[in-house]
Amino acid sequence: MKIIHLSDPHIYIDKIHGIDPVSKFKKALTHIKNNHGDADLFAITGDITDLGDKDSYQLFIKIIDEAGLPKNLNPQLIIGNHDNRDEFKINFPNIETDPNGFIQYFKDIDNKRLIFIDTNLINTHQGHYCEERQEWLNNILSKTNTDTYIFMHHNPLALVKEESDGIGLQQKKEFQQILTKNNKIIKHIFFGHQHITSSGSYCGITFSSPRSTWSPLIPNFSNEYRLGTANTDTNYNVAIIRSDALIIHTEDFLKTEVNWFK
Repeated sequence: MKIIHLSDPHIYIDKIHGIDPVSKFKKALTHIKNNHGDADLFAITGDITDLGDKDSYQLFIKIIDEAGLPKNLNPQLIIGNHDNRDEFKINFPNIETDPNGFIQYFKDIDNKRLIFIDTNLINTHQGHYCEERQEWLNNILSKTNTDTYIFMHHNPLALVKEESDGIGLQQKKEFQQILTKNNKIIKHIFFGHQHITSSGSYCGITFSSPRSTWSPLIPNFSNEYRLGTANTDTNYNVAIIRSDALIIHTEDFLKTEVNWFK
């Protein structure tokens, strides 16, 4: 199985901090179409737009429609802290929600279960996963007996230090309990939010995140919360899932000239 994982395009009708999110997102889509048309899934893990407004969601839809992606690359979406749940549901009425109206759903592909969860809470950049959402996830996992992959926006663990993780998931202990209980079936966690490339293992489960296609940030190794950019290149990830391995590749899609050695 091949999964394309892109995050945090922050679509908006104008430049944000001098950077055009639309141009870079279009380049990413072109790169995906030209190089990964055989992918089994294309997931965008939140911050679809920068302000969660109707015009930006409609612009996103227009960009996707004009990209000419094959049907198998129709993106699976979840929301992030910059999105607006109500506006999202109006603009994407076909995307499933759980019984409480959260944007949570799952897809079964090739004997694998892909679960998409909602970590958004209005008026904060922090990630939140309330008891209602936890109950939904626990219920789905209790009925699952196949390899499972979770897609979420916020990082479920501090990527360096707890004291410097100001905007990660707040219910870390509760989520950790869910992961630990189900680490025999959960094989990987895909997330975004921090705009940095990361990978590792948590509760016996591997994880990965790509940079934002709009504005990458750099890891924060200090003892306090801060965000910083060094104008690094944007990217998206490609996950290759085999019976004996899971491999994560990073695609620096702005670098389009490749010299293959002969």
